[in-house]
Amino acid sequence: MNPLDRLSRLFGRGERHRRVLDHAPLRISISGIRGKSSTAKRLGEVFSDRGFDTYVKITGDHPQSIHNGRVIPVERSGPRVTLYENIRLLKEFVPQLAVEEPRDAVVVENQAITEYTMRMVNETFVRPNVVVICNVRQDHNDTLGRTRQEIARSFARSVPAGVHVINGEQHGVIHEYMREEIEARGGTIEQVSVPENHRGLTAAETVHALNHVLEYVGEEPLPDSDLEELLWSIQPRWTIFENGRLFNAAKVNEIESTELFRRQLAGNGEDAELVCPFVFLRRDRRGRTASFVEYIDILAARGLIDRVHVGGAYTSVFARNVDVEAVEHDTDTETAASVLDTLLETGQPVMPMANTVHPFMREFAAEIERRAVGVSAPAPADPRMPPE
Repeated sequence: MNPLDRLSRLFGRGERHRRVLDHAPLRISISGIRGKSSTAKRLGEVFSDRGFDTYVKITGDHPQSIHNGRVIPVERSGPRVTLYENIRLLKEFVPQLAVEEPRDAVVVENQAITEYTMRMVNETFVRPNVVVICNVRQDHNDTLGRTRQEIARSFARSVPAGVHVINGEQHGVIHEYMREEIEARGGTIEQVSVPENHRGLTAAETVHALNHVLEYVGEEPLPDSDLEELLWSIQPRWTIFENGRLFNAAKVNEIESTELFRRQLAGNGEDAELVCPFVFLRRDRRGRTASFVEYIDILAARGLIDRVHVGGAYTSVFARNVDVEAVEHDTDTETAASVLDTLLETGQPVMPMANTVHPFMREFAAEIERRAVGVSAPAPADPRMPPE
């Protein structure tokens, strides 16, 4: 195929995709560091319950399409995630939405991890009316930025001109920085309002974002009782074993959410309970590894841990760089069951951290599920948690 033919094909595909998107007058893109998948699912459930013909695209750990509550796993030819799968899936599902009235909704999790590719998803693949930014936290530092301000800038610059943003990030300075960036290009932004009694609870900003979206698109907000019930249903709980407790914080990947879980479950004052961290490292997440070195040192300096267990890649480097006793596990040879045994034998509640997408951690999660005998009641937010 000559260059002119390739160019024609590219622009032709773009025009066809724009016509596909025109089937759905309401299009919502979900960005942020934590809670994108769950927020997209909840929005899809709300719109579907209200009679919208709804399509939701989830990337996450288990990619899936959801059409009016029907879950269809996303099949991929290899382990790599490609942005162009959005064109294929939207082409497959969006034309199925009802055409007799304009009550169709598309909610897409923005899976990209660079400023350029996030903007590409928004401008090319979704063309959203609304962008929801769940929060701005320390992750993907090697692609989004080294600081929260740089990460916030990446999110802000990924928003197409003129689009409305609903921002769950509660840090006032970060929000104002994003507001300046977005309004400079003709967009608008509002910050999610979290009631005082919900501050410090896990996912409070994403749960309350639901009503901000509904109100912006002219829908009645959810009753406070529904939000309260949803919020408490997703608070962290210890998984109970015959010989100990564990909370798998590895699924959140970054230190702010991990610390929120630890504070809710173990406290943060002089009477805080020591926990046993198990930090699992990946070769392709060096920025995340560096942030967890810093986090472990902070916990050790505050007397909140007295050791750390570490597995995965570069364990010896991690062990040399933390200021606390480090127990290394060769997770290429040790089984998930034996590592779990060692962790529970410490007598401290266990908290896996940092990475969950790896064959060993999948087996570790399965071993947890096999052994669990119950879960604890949800812990309230720590009232001693200082505001950001």
